[in-house]
Amino acid sequence: MGNILKMNKLIAGIFLVFLSGCANTIGTAPQEGYSGFDDARIVNLPPHGNACTGWVCTGLGAQWSDEHPDQALLIVTVFNDTTAVTGALLNIDGEKIRLDPSQASTSFDSEVIATSSKAYLVPLSLIRRIVDAKRVWMRVETPSGTIEDAIIDGSTDSKSYHALKRFLAAIG
Repeated sequence: MGNILKMNKLIAGIFLVFLSGCANTIGTAPQEGYSGFDDARIVNLPPHGNACTGWVCTGLGAQWSDEHPDQALLIVTVFNDTTAVTGALLNIDGEKIRLDPSQASTSFDSEVIATSSKAYLVPLSLIRRIVDAKRVWMRVETPSGTIEDAIIDGSTDSKSYHALKRFLAAIG
């Protein structure tokens, strides 16, 4: 039974890698809802891959609440590896920006493929800068080194780039 589960995960991982070569505009829509706690409108965007060049690659997701309309959580993700995310930096059109973590630890998931994620509290304007930029790269720091992928770089774009556009459109 364990080998069948491992085989299914491997097949799912291969399928996801195959899909990563498909059109970058394809991806899941942001999920909209309301908080049961305070009835605030919430928009969630699951992580989408950056312009990955290897098996282990980076991605971005986001979460926004109208309780704090000028802020969002940027979900920095490493796909196909279970590792601590110890830091993250963006290079937006030449300006290097270190993200400040909003949570103390990395979240791990291995449902279908191994993922490691960490949320960073950022001004919503930073996400707007990403989608308006000509060149954005992300560097994720881990205990074993760094992983870098483009979000957009000239004619090279990514699923995360288009997903962030959908996220901003859902916020309005």
